[in-house]
Amino acid sequence: MGNVISLEAYRASRALRDPVTAVDRLDLAVSRLDPLVRHSPDRIQAGVERELRRIAHELSAGRPAEAAERAERLADRLEHPVAHV
Repeated sequence: MGNVISLEAYRASRALRDPVTAVDRLDLAVSRLDPLVRHSPDRIQAGVERELRRIAHELSAGRPAEAAERAERLADRLEHPVAHV
């Protein structure tokens, strides 16, 4: 039989080893997003533009963790090969 792994315990131990702040995560996600948005054809899609506004709103509202999470999801979505078809 296999071992049961607690993701919560794993994340907690990882956070102690590698303390990455929400602002660090946001900075990394924005560095991924920048070339994807900058080099997009003519105009970015309305859904992408709306998500970028939500990220900015979360950040201006003092919620960098939520902004980072949204930015990471958007970067994942835009980096997916299907996004370039």
